[in-house]
Amino acid sequence: MRLSEEIRRFIASPVMIIVGTRDTVNRPSIGRAVGARVVDEENVELVLSVWQWPGTASNLSANGQAAVTFSRPTDYVSYQLKGTAQLRAAAQPDLELSRRYQAEMVELFSGLGLPAELVMPWMAERELTVARVLVREAYVQTPGPRAGTTAGTDVA
Repeated sequence: MRLSEEIRRFIASPVMIIVGTRDTVNRPSIGRAVGARVVDEENVELVLSVWQWPGTASNLSANGQAAVTFSRPTDYVSYQLKGTAQLRAAAQPDLELSRRYQAEMVELFSGLGLPAELVMPWMAERELTVARVLVREAYVQTPGPRAGTTAGTDVA
């Protein structure tokens, strides 16, 4: 599946990133990513803390199934991407991406009246890993009449 330019730009903007997974008996788990990048028209990479979200990392290692929701706090425009993830060790560029993301999110939430000390607890840098997600499905998750509908994709 090819992600639309709109979704690719959206992922690169300051958005909250929730990573939904499931374990071997289908119990759900969520974690938060601390950075994302679009690799190409079908793949997205997420930076996450294994220390903070061990269940998420364990589930991704076990079955690779991921449902990632990107949501903009200023207006709740949201997209969910579903696909299969593979984990790899984080490298220096991933740490730099995470730090830029964290700074952007602190600034964004500060502008919304939420102090940094309330935002920082979900932005750990400890034991970072990267999940590369091959996107197979994309949905609009913005609250309203289009929620749950297929999101715009580019035709191959």
